[in-house]
Amino acid sequence: MNQKTILVLGAATIAAVVATVTLQSSRDQDTRPASTDARLLPALGDRVNEVREISIDAGAGSATLRAEGSGWVLAEAADYPADGEKVRTFLLDLRDARRLEPKTASADRHARLGLVEPGAEGATSVRVTLRDEGGATVDTVLIGKQRTSRAEPAAAQLGVTPPTQFYTLPGEGTQTFLATGQLRVDSRPLGWVNQEFLNIDRARIASARFTHPDGEEVTALRGDMGQDEMLVQDLPEGMVAKTPSGTAQLVGALQRLRFDDVRRADGLEWPVEIISTATFTTEGGLEVSVETMKVPAAAEPAAGDPEALVTWSRLSFALAPEEPAPSAGETEDETGAAAGGFSREELEAELEELKAATDGWAYALPTWKETSLRLRPEGVMEPAPEPAPAPDLEGAADDSGAGSPAAGVGEPVPLKIAPPPESGGGI
Repeated sequence: MNQKTILVLGAATIAAVVATVTLQSSRDQDTRPASTDARLLPALGDRVNEVREISIDAGAGSATLRAEGSGWVLAEAADYPADGEKVRTFLLDLRDARRLEPKTASADRHARLGLVEPGAEGATSVRVTLRDEGGATVDTVLIGKQRTSRAEPAAAQLGVTPPTQFYTLPGEGTQTFLATGQLRVDSRPLGWVNQEFLNIDRARIASARFTHPDGEEVTALRGDMGQDEMLVQDLPEGMVAKTPSGTAQLVGALQRLRFDDVRRADGLEWPVEIISTATFTTEGGLEVSVETMKVPAAAEPAAGDPEALVTWSRLSFALAPEEPAPSAGETEDETGAAAGGFSREELEAELEELKAATDGWAYALPTWKETSLRLRPEGVMEPAPEPAPAPDLEGAADDSGAGSPAAGVGEPVPLKIAPPPESGGGI
């Protein structure tokens, strides 16, 4: 074989390899889904800022979020303010979700992917619908089962968690897709609001007073702000404070207070004869009054719990009169004008903020919070112990003379002197 033949064969081999690579590349392009790495909801990319309503429908519950002013509200909670940051994150995550590959377009096979409407029996899917200000649908998607995805070995060694993969049915058609993203859909209405509605640090509480419609009252003062226990005041005759007093729960009663439900306060009846009031005062004079009442949980209680009750509360706030201004040579700390580390201006600003956040709302309290907001006297006081009987001195005297027959009552006992021992001889 001469050199020319070798060159020709080499060129032919190279050409064949190139042709094979080109064919394979073309085949990959032909078989790769056109939707790979496309947005799950194409219309949302340019219209995310037009979304003014989010409807989330699931078998276990539903939530409707509406844009109001610069924030969002939850329709199922009488338009209570929603967690704006959570709503914003959800919209952006939904916008950034991607299609990985198309799946079945046969409606008969949708159930295998969990893609049946939420109202169907046994459904675990969630439908999300986005609407604009006029109520027109911007886009909609049905989200079904999740699929476990594994991180690449190198990423797994670094602790990198791969994005969630889930089956979806975007739009109104029948074509399903495997999609991916950081999407977290919460179908619980209260999952979209901040359930913490009040937070007064326990270190600030100086006193607490409880009044009940039947006339019972409890007052407790914090003698030492560094101590958790409070001193029960005005103990009725025959009663003493329990030891421990049970007042430690009072100083933390308003710290990180959360609700189980929320409604408009004017949507509930507030009969005076069932309202108890707890008034807490902080150093510096901020007064927090919590009115509570226990009512049936629903007009038609659940069959299994016909006596279920819920404790509803509403709040009001006030500021005690300002302390006299410090005289010459005195500081604010010496006069108590800045007690608790808060200036008068800070307390006034806090007062307005608390009023704006809670005015007009009623909060259903967790059952474990009832005691600290509806304290009864028996919770901190008890009957004084019976005094010990006085010793019977007369009976004791009778007992002491019973062994002396020669002595009368009250007479001295004769002194008996033993005779000296007999001597057995001289010294």
